[in-house]
Amino acid sequence: MQNFEHDEVTRFADVRRKVGRRDVLIAGGTDLVPLMRDGLVTPRTIVNLKTVRNGAAIRASRTGAALGALALVADVAAHAGVKRAFPALAAACDAVGTPQIRNMATLGGNLCQRIRCWYFRQNVPCHKTGGRGCPAVEGLNEYLGILGGGPCHAPHPSDPAVALAALEATIHVRSARSGRVRLSIADLYRHAAKRRDSETNLRAGDVIERVRLPGKYAGARQIYLKATQRAEWDFALVSIAVVWPKARGSMPRVVLGGVAPRPWEVEIQESGKGKGWARRMAEAAVAAAQPLSQNAYKVTLARNLIAEALVS
Repeated sequence: MQNFEHDEVTRFADVRRKVGRRDVLIAGGTDLVPLMRDGLVTPRTIVNLKTVRNGAAIRASRTGAALGALALVADVAAHAGVKRAFPALAAACDAVGTPQIRNMATLGGNLCQRIRCWYFRQNVPCHKTGGRGCPAVEGLNEYLGILGGGPCHAPHPSDPAVALAALEATIHVRSARSGRVRLSIADLYRHAAKRRDSETNLRAGDVIERVRLPGKYAGARQIYLKATQRAEWDFALVSIAVVWPKARGSMPRVVLGGVAPRPWEVEIQESGKGKGWARRMAEAAVAAAQPLSQNAYKVTLARNLIAEALVS
């Protein structure tokens, strides 16, 4: 690693004056430290967020939830109120990495982690490292996306982001440019064609303060499923969150992970129930997929996971 300075803040409000273009924020460090070790991030100063007071508070009930961005992923997964009101989020957090990772990683950091493409992580010239094109298109692409890709085809690796998208979470950001702003999960992420140095719309000095969940889905029927190459402790090949609104006749909210540069919302086009209906909806959901040379299996996997989740 290159030499760097260390600083810390006790309030999110202090981030704006502490962080410049060559500075980075650290909370759990489970993604930042490997990025620094591999030379993909070379900060002048690292600003520690773990010293922010009350940044990890978790409140969840039938009226909604407020989750501090510094809450450990393990604590969100184990929180009794989250498990009762938002079991899809609890399951998604419990699916993150290893127990050691979950007990270090923060919710906000998980949402902001970088892509896991082999070429990017090895600093091979590509769109994301400042080069041209995507070497994975003609190379190793078994684990990459099948929807919404190009010029980078790496899927976003966050499990909680998928559940939060299905639950219509709002991300509360303290922006260095425009004060406090609220973003949907879809608005948090930025397409690779428009940004190389990050997968989010956050800029230097911006920091996620908390995540809020609306009460309208609290206690509603919901599920999170994840298919991985190994039984556990792996990134999703395909994941899915489904939330059934409480209003009778409303369409379920379906969001896929592991298949696109951001959580990918699937539109359910007709109401129904049963395995036949679920298979039709699943087939329509992946009709626009554009697999690469080695990952067509993800189309089948996504189709089957959607059909399974809709009848769970």
